Amino acid sequence: MKTGLALAGGGVSGFAAIGVIQALEEAGIEITHIAGASSGAVVAALYGYGYTPAELCNLLPQLTWRNLDYDFFSFFSRLFLRKSTWNGWIKGKRLHGWIEELTDGASVSRFRIPCGIIATDLKNGEAVVCTPYALPHQTCLHDIPIATAVQASFSIPFIFQPVPYGSYLLVDGGISCNCPVQIVKNLGATHVITVDTITPFVENRENRFQSSLSILFHVINLNLYQQMKREHKHADIVLHPDVGQVGALSFRQSVHCVEVGYHYTKERLPEIVTKLQMEKKPIEKEAVCTP
Repeated sequence: MKTGLALAGGGVSGFAAIGVIQALEEAGIEITHIAGASSGAVVAALYGYGYTPAELCNLLPQLTWRNLDYDFFSFFSRLFLRKSTWNGWIKGKRLHGWIEELTDGASVSRFRIPCGIIATDLKNGEAVVCTPYALPHQTCLHDIPIATAVQASFSIPFIFQPVPYGSYLLVDGGISCNCPVQIVKNLGATHVITVDTITPFVENRENRFQSSLSILFHVINLNLYQQMKREHKHADIVLHPDVGQVGALSFRQSVHCVEVGYHYTKERLPEIVTKLQMEKKPIEKEAVCTP
């Protein structure tokens, strides 16, 4: 059996996927294929490169506001001097550098398991899959550096600047394919589990809109919600960890999201194992997070 994960984006809440993977591994469920968009791409790329869930959780404290390199110069030059264009608040170079260091500057050909990082070509709105494999009916980039692929997939328009690569202008993969179920199947998985933290947030009628930025992200989430409902129909199992009110860039809540994903999946394990039609093969438990 080849079990794949489709990791949806959702800002920091998407890091709940780390806890999901930890719980699945403890139950003896081997993840053989993976793909992700936006924050899901961060998890998919690092897991695909060989990091364990515990290692990923220990890396999260490194991801802070200091990783966000604001391009104030371009903004004010455009606003007051009209000397340059402005296409986003955050350059994304620091995020690129962080991923580049963690992956030794490797290209997507170095993934240890079949993995796809989803970006969107801003020129035509089509999904671009960063993977060493040729996939049917998909535009694929086979040699792109992992760091560049993740930077592109995480580049939320207006917030992050687009990433030029060859003839492409790449932005957030969630725009075109936030829940890459079919892509995971095309990579070779026979069963697909999807992790989506956006749906419970959108369906929560007590959402508080305290700023223009929170309203912007909610509008984005509403569109992703409708898009993902179509993808969910093709998944074998759909997981919806509810992390609560977590902002898209609230990095301090990253570990909280991991813990929610872990405990949520532990509760769903009997159902998951039954659906996958396999026996549980517990492995030695490894702490999700260390102090």
